[in-house]
Amino acid sequence: MVVSAGGARWITPLQWFAAACVLHTCALSVAWWHISGPLISSGVPGNRLVALGRLVGLLVGSAVLLQLALVSRLPWIEPSVGCDRLYCLHRYIGVVIAPLFVSHPVLLTVGYARRHRVSLSEQFVKIASGWPHAWLAIVALVIIALVVTSSLPPIRRHLTYDAWHASHIAMYLAIGLASIHQASGAEMLEQPWWWWYWVTLHVAVIGALLAFRAGRPVFNLARHRFRIDRIVSESDDVTSVYLKGRRLERFSFRAGQYANVAFLTRGHWAPHPFSFSAAPNGRFLRISIKAVGDFTRRIRHLTPGTLVLLEGPLGAFTAGPSNGCKFLMIAGGIGITPIRALIESLAGKCDVVLVYGARAANDLVFAAELRALTPRCHFILSQTAKADDGYLQGRIDGAMLEKLVPDIQGRETFLCGPPAMMESVIGALRALRVDGWRVHYERFA
Repeated sequence: MVVSAGGARWITPLQWFAAACVLHTCALSVAWWHISGPLISSGVPGNRLVALGRLVGLLVGSAVLLQLALVSRLPWIEPSVGCDRLYCLHRYIGVVIAPLFVSHPVLLTVGYARRHRVSLSEQFVKIASGWPHAWLAIVALVIIALVVTSSLPPIRRHLTYDAWHASHIAMYLAIGLASIHQASGAEMLEQPWWWWYWVTLHVAVIGALLAFRAGRPVFNLARHRFRIDRIVSESDDVTSVYLKGRRLERFSFRAGQYANVAFLTRGHWAPHPFSFSAAPNGRFLRISIKAVGDFTRRIRHLTPGTLVLLEGPLGAFTAGPSNGCKFLMIAGGIGITPIRALIESLAGKCDVVLVYGARAANDLVFAAELRALTPRCHFILSQTAKADDGYLQGRIDGAMLEKLVPDIQGRETFLCGPPAMMESVIGALRALRVDGWRVHYERFA
């Protein structure tokens, strides 16, 4: 807690995390300068490149640990920030440090080649064959290059989710190999305090990753024994999976959140993100899934009794007391799943307006449930709608929103749908002068 002129104020977990990153940077600078600083002013050819290469290596190692921490589902940070924003930062750091992965060995090779007055190829061979665990770093670099290449949009679009997920599992192997190499660096061997600090930092980050990404889902499975109770077809391409288990009232989540779900049967082990489409009730969990790929098309063929592993709950797409009691829910397509749970949690307590867009009436999911939860439902069909069938024709744009929700500026707006639709609606809300802090959404890609 800090005390300011305006009174006492608690320091948020994210601020603590940022402060820890700053302190780490200071410690890294001290460790690097103590060992490699003299090289800069030595006047020996190549020494400056060697010093810079060492610094780049330390920065890359630190950035990778930060990336792991961001995706380790830390319960003090993820619920308030949201997985989508953490993953955006994770990807941004990856883009920034990608050139550094290459520049680290290049700087060292060129620097030592100049110092020893040998060719680049001869120096590279000396490093690969003579340095402790250098070959592990080379293997790690190759794996990382392949994984980064597979994440480029033109290639990512042609990969299945399972293949992309498996490639990122290989990244953990690369990080382990590179860490072994880094533990034998000059800063580590000549400063025992830094070696112990570096190892402790790795143990803490990897421990958190294992505990919250693997340990917590397994613990929840053992505690609640999640299993499929029944499967219900909501439309031609949307299926709801009802889950039963033990002591479900103790499985805490909030309407609007999601989980990474793995069905423990052949062909369904890879976890996929699905939103809860029903608010917490202590009796069952429900996830609703649209068939858009091989994995999701097979969902309706799962059998009751199949065990289910849940990693979550995840996400910050939730409504709380600070949001007031007037809401506008905007959904497009399968984006109705978290919106439906939110409406259920607010029904009877708040003023809720729903604007739900789909292609045709058959594509509207939970229409009857939504009408029962809130009387102010507006269903927008992009294809032809009859004048007397209770639907509106068109798309969700500024004119439509201004007509249907005249008091839109005074409402908290929650938005979920396809990326293009969300971008369009966010622009429309901005044009309608809706405050940005009143607009809530999460992006998934």
